[in-house]
Parts: sequence; C-alpha cells; structure tokens
Amino acid sequence: MSMKYINKVKVAIVACGALAATACTDYLDYNQVPQSTDPTADKTLWENIAENENLTDFAAVLKRLGYDKVLDASRTYTVWAPQNGSFSVEELALMDSTKVERQFLKNAIADYAHRETDINDTVVYMLNGKLVKFSNKNSSKLAFDGKELIPNETNPATFNYPSTNGLLYIASSPATFRYNGYEYLRESEDMPNMMAAYVAHYESRVLDEANSVKGAIIDGVQHYDDSVIIVSNILTDRMLRAQLNNEDSLYTVLIPTDTAWNRAYAEIASYYNYVEKIPYQDLSHKDVGLNPGAEWNSKIKNLINIMDASKGKMEVVLAAAPIGAEIEETGAYWADSIAKRLLTNDFVFSEKSGKHNGKFMTGQSFKESDSICSTTGNWLSNLVVLDELTEEVIQLSNGHARMINGFPFDPEETYAPVIKSRNVGRVVTATGYKTTDESIDRSLLDPSMCVLDDEKETALRYVKTNVPETSTALSELNFYLDGVLSTTYDVSLVMVPACIENPEMPEADRKAYSIFVDINYADYVNGELKLVTGRFNGEKVVPALNEKGNANTSGLRSLKAFTGVAKEKVDTVKLGRITFPVCYAGTDAKPNIKVMYPFNLKMDKSCERNLRIANVILEPVVEDEKE
Repeated sequence: MSMKYINKVKVAIVACGALAATACTDYLDYNQVPQSTDPTADKTLWENIAENENLTDFAAVLKRLGYDKVLDASRTYTVWAPQNGSFSVEELALMDSTKVERQFLKNAIADYAHRETDINDTVVYMLNGKLVKFSNKNSSKLAFDGKELIPNETNPATFNYPSTNGLLYIASSPATFRYNGYEYLRESEDMPNMMAAYVAHYESRVLDEANSVKGAIIDGVQHYDDSVIIVSNILTDRMLRAQLNNEDSLYTVLIPTDTAWNRAYAEIASYYNYVEKIPYQDLSHKDVGLNPGAEWNSKIKNLINIMDASKGKMEVVLAAAPIGAEIEETGAYWADSIAKRLLTNDFVFSEKSGKHNGKFMTGQSFKESDSICSTTGNWLSNLVVLDELTEEVIQLSNGHARMINGFPFDPEETYAPVIKSRNVGRVVTATGYKTTDESIDRSLLDPSMCVLDDEKETALRYVKTNVPETSTALSELNFYLDGVLSTTYDVSLVMVPACIENPEMPEADRKAYSIFVDINYADYVNGELKLVTGRFNGEKVVPALNEKGNANTSGLRSLKAFTGVAKEKVDTVKLGRITFPVCYAGTDAKPNIKVMYPFNLKMDKSCERNLRIANVILEPVVEDEKE
C-alpha cells in the first residue's frame, strides 16, 4: 500500500501519516453541513476555544499555524483540546511547524461530530490518519486516548461544548501521537542508523500529478502549490509483505540496535563467501568418474586415479570438475545484499494472527513451546531468547516495535537452513544400470522400521539402484548438494533397508549395506581457487591429496567402509563434519557426494548390493559447536 504526502510549500514535503491526506486549502471540499448537537449554539469551534481561559495555550498554537481560520469555517469538526499546563507551548514553538501540525494539531481534531452518547463511535479517525480510542461513553470517566476529559463548566452533566460547526471537548492532556510501523522506521529519532538506512534504500517517492495543485511554470518547469507525493517501499510492501503504513493493521516490528545489526550482519555474511568463478563437478559429462579426457586438467587427473593394490587396477574413487564448468560475475555485493535481506526477513509479525502471534499484542512472555509466524510465512521458535533480547517495547499506532540487542532466532530457521537432497546427479555403474524413485505410504510400514527426522512426511521416498543380484556391477549414486553455504555442516545419509519393500523377507535374506562416501567441493586459498576431494570417515573428511599435492593413497586405503548399515530399519549414518569455504547458494555450481559399494567387496554376497537412499542431510553447525 502506498502513502501520499502533501506539500503546502513549493519545496517542502509534509510527512503525513494518512494514506491520502489533503492540504489545508482543500478542507472545504467536503463535510460542509454543520452537525452541532445543540441547535442553540451560537459560536464556532474557534470562538469557543479562544474564549475559554483553560485553552489559551492551545489557542496560541492553533492561531500560529492558521487553524483559527479552519475552526472558524463552516466545515464540521470535533476537537479534543488539551488544557493549559498539559504541554509546553515553548517546546512546540521550537519544532518544525509541519511536525507540530501533524503530530499535535491534527492529532486533536477529527472530521464530523463525535458525540459522547454514541456508544458505537469508540474509535475516531483523526485528521492525520491516526485511529484514537474514544472510550467510557455515557459515564463520568469519558476519555480520549485514555486521557480523562473534563466536564463542561457551565453544564457539568455533559462534556462537550456545542458549536455551530462541531463539538469541543477539553482533555486533561494531549492525545499521544504514535508512529505507525513504517513511520517509526523512517521518521523516529530513536531509530538505529543501520536498519533505518536499509529501509530508506528501498523507498521510492513519485509525484501524484493528478491530485496535486499546479502552480506557475518557471523556466519551463511545472511547479506545484500543493504536491501530493506517493511513497512506497519495496522492502516492506513486497519483500516483507507488510503494509506497515496501514493504520487498520496490527504489526510487531523487530528493530535491532546498531551493535546487534553489525554483529548479525557479520555472522550471516560469512555464510555467503562467494568467489568470482567456481569450478564444479559436472556429472552429466560422459567421462566423469570413468576416463578423464584430454580436456581435464592434469592436476585433476591425480584426484581420480587411485590404485587398488589388491586388484592391480585403477579404481575411480573421486571425480572432479571439467575445465570450463564455472559460474561467473559473482561478487562481494552478493554477500552484502543477501546478509541484509536475511537479517530482516523475519522481523515483522501480524498481531492479528492471534493464535500464534497474539502475545505480541498482549505483551505476555513467550514460552519455550511457543512458535510464531513472520509475514514472510516463516515459522520461528526460540522465543524465550527473543524476550531476553528485547530492550524496549514501543507502542505504535498500528502495533508495537521491539528494540532488540541481538539476533533472536536460530540460524536453521532463518539464514542457515538444514539441507536435504534427493537430487540424484548421475548413477555410474560398469553396466549402466539406472535408478528408480520409490515411494511407500508410511501408514503401511511398521513404525519401528521407519523412523525419520521429519515425521510430517506421509510417504517414505527414496532413490534406488537396480543392479541384479547376479551382476558383478558396483552400485553407485551421485548427489548434487543444493544451496550449500560457506559454513560447517554435519553430514548424514539416510538409508533404507531392502526389507522395507518386502516385510516378509526371511531374516537370513536380510543384508546390511557396506559403503564408502566421497565428496567434491571448491576451496579458496590465498586468492587461488582449487578443487578438494575426500572421503568421509565418520568424523571428518580425509583429503585425497596430501600436503605435497600428491594422491593420499595410504590415507584413503586405511579408511574402513561404513558397515552394518540399514539391515532391519531406516538408518541414519553420520558421515562426519565438513567446512565449505565457498558458498554455492543461488549459483549453478554444486558440491557433489558420491555413495558407492566398496570395490574390494565386489564379489561379497553378504552385503546388500542395491543402494536405497532417502536423503543426504547437511545440518549447519552453530558457532559454539564448531569450537
């Protein structure tokens, strides 16, 4: 939703809160019929105010800004005038007149006659677009914005002073002006600089020529006496899906201090360490994993040729990237833009989602079991921490703002999600057997056989190789890893037993898996990009090359396969921890994991020959766990 601002002076924009405010010169365009509650009234609103000795301060402010003429005209208003001593005339005199008009005068005046006896008229739409409560109707505790109203001196049975052009009430103190969510972000002097600058970056202002009052043409340029400026913001309106300028909405906006912003920004940006060009393994290449062609770099050849001494043959254990496979034109601005976007992505919440977000409205403390949903549709927990990080809660005209001194949400739920991949790149076998995608309704399975990390999934889905038991071919699966960030992950493999497809399978026929798991990814050292390949050992990755750049033959041969895996039930194999120095998210480049049957067990009939893999899971490691 866009905003419209008015300009009474040719070069100055009046920052109105209304969606489509009107200039003072337009006041007589509508609402012309006087609506006094007393037909005997013989004074205008201005006359009643000017003659009341308790309103001399308010009258002085009205006259200074020209509102004596507004309240002396025929248009109908209701005024809630604050009594003398409840505000400082001197302080208002030092403020910008536009600000005084919007935050003080227009916050005390509304169109039409709002009667103290009308029990349905409890929320008033003020001239500045704000909604203010008019409460305790038909009682001695009549109040406006919670401020007590003072009975009529000459008629204590009522509170209003009937006028020929409306109603006058005297308030014990001024109605509090409150920014709405967007106004607070853009106008409040208390806004931290970092978030304020980020929001301002996305703001656009366009002249609404149709609703602006044209003035003279000077040097061929059209000038305007009253300019209507439409203000919109792509970040809040579209990206965050929040109409923060809408007075009828209710939002809570999280606002980090500059210290919290800088700390969170540095942390998030570290997950997006892009380089200009990233070589990667192209599994669609016909020679990948089989025979490195002439187009392959000589250094890369060393990574894929490892001797199997027992067989006297070259076993292809690791594959790497063909020359020319790369992404281009990435840069540091990616990390900057993405970090700021992810930092703020879940900082706005609709309070009208009462079932989940209602505690923002009531001010109740969150419990560990609570969850909330941001306007971007993301579900979040860790809300006890949010309460702990909240330094101040600011009342807005359409909700609340919370000043926070840290990033309150878990990385996994925001900027560093868990990665799950069933995206098979290519199956490589000596005989060319392909894979199939399998799916089994979990309600048909024995629960003890199918315990998955995500219990919301209704089906067990997995990819399967199809190598006949009579074949001597080796099963192998390659997986692209989508969305990998430059951080540390704990890597797991979810494997499915063969008996899942035949629950009646005799015990003697049930076989466990024996597997090796290798990985290929990019590193960036001293400004030079290189390819890294290695094999998981259950704790970490053992590199394929030693410090001298030669094949780490002995190191790889000493590694034992993951054995006894997924014989009776779905099994999660902990492969080990790995740190990716380079970010791949949003690019065509992807690290690759290869799951394979050990070569030395080629003729071993005691192990399950066909691979069945439900997921490759990468769980980001938080900072304290890394250490």
